Amino acid sequence: MDKKLFFISKDANWQHYRNEVLTYLAATHNLKVEILTTGTLKSYLKENEHLKYKLFKNYFSSSRKLNFFPGALFYIIKNRPKFVLALNNATNITEYVACILCFLMGIKFTWWTHGYDHKPVKGKFKRKIKDFYTLFFYKISNSIITFSEPGKLYLIEKGIKQGKIFVAPNTLDTDKLLSLKSKIIETFDRGDFISKNIPGAATNDRFILFSGRINNYKKVDDLINALPLILERQPNVHLIIIGDGEQKSNIENLTEELALTNRVHFKGAIFDEVEVGKYFILCDLFVIPGLVGLAIVHAFCYGKPLITEDVSYHSPEIQYLKNNKNGFMVKENDLTDMADKIILLLQNEEKLKEMSFNCVETIKESASILFMTDAMYNALIYSKKQKELTR
Repeated sequence: MDKKLFFISKDANWQHYRNEVLTYLAATHNLKVEILTTGTLKSYLKENEHLKYKLFKNYFSSSRKLNFFPGALFYIIKNRPKFVLALNNATNITEYVACILCFLMGIKFTWWTHGYDHKPVKGKFKRKIKDFYTLFFYKISNSIITFSEPGKLYLIEKGIKQGKIFVAPNTLDTDKLLSLKSKIIETFDRGDFISKNIPGAATNDRFILFSGRINNYKKVDDLINALPLILERQPNVHLIIIGDGEQKSNIENLTEELALTNRVHFKGAIFDEVEVGKYFILCDLFVIPGLVGLAIVHAFCYGKPLITEDVSYHSPEIQYLKNNKNGFMVKENDLTDMADKIILLLQNEEKLKEMSFNCVETIKESASILFMTDAMYNALIYSKKQKELTR
């Protein structure tokens, strides 16, 4: 018999990776998932036999942070799902009310969270207030899923019972990505793809890829500023940038100021997975100077080593990076260090090949979607009887 799982998130109307993970979870554990969200669904989000969307009005639609869509709460009361899953964020009023509602109704409620703030709250008083109410809601929930082991350890230190915390390393649908890569490689014509998509580039040129949101946290400007240092020693390098964001125009202006317009290729946001996959296959390595996020999983599935900076606000997915094994963690704001590591890989084919192999092995050993969804399911079905055993 199918079991109903409701996932609440105001951002789910654009998050494709949530769709994929929840679909995989539903397919492997006989669940019916409904995503309760707001606004309008992005065109690339598709329902399927395992997953549907329900849209509700956000009473704070003019706010970039706050959310409260009470329609989702009434929907829970009316339909009484077996499980409710939600992300923990200080501005998610809907989720906090849902947690209390599920506690009163006897519905299993699970938090899906970092556990700790990888972007710390400023101010000790604000920090204490947030800790107080988030820990309260953690304690009345049925269980907690953290993206990483440090998140679990943080919650244990804060007094949360160890038995109700499950680590589900955050990832993408790695099975699909690995399969897609194999299919693309079968028919990929490097020369033809370059001639059609990278103006001025030759078949034997080298390519660096950035893919992600172009904002301050990603520090794309560091990569642009490091490019002249790279070109001095490796003249046939091109940088491909996939993505959009509030800093895109600034990055384009910087590219013009440095006279790099023939070496930096802006491709905008690409939602076709096959098209994105071709750029991953083309490139030699993957660089995100700032916040990495799930892009590391995407890159590693395609066997592309990652180079990033040692910034304080990396999300938990940075756990997959093993320095000098599947990529490099360079000094923050050190353009020379970044350029040196990029040159090292571009000029050492054996090292690049070894790291590429290690990237795929990391996915198989640590970042498989099966690991993630099995841990999530174990959290969802965690019982009160188990709770007694962990007191």
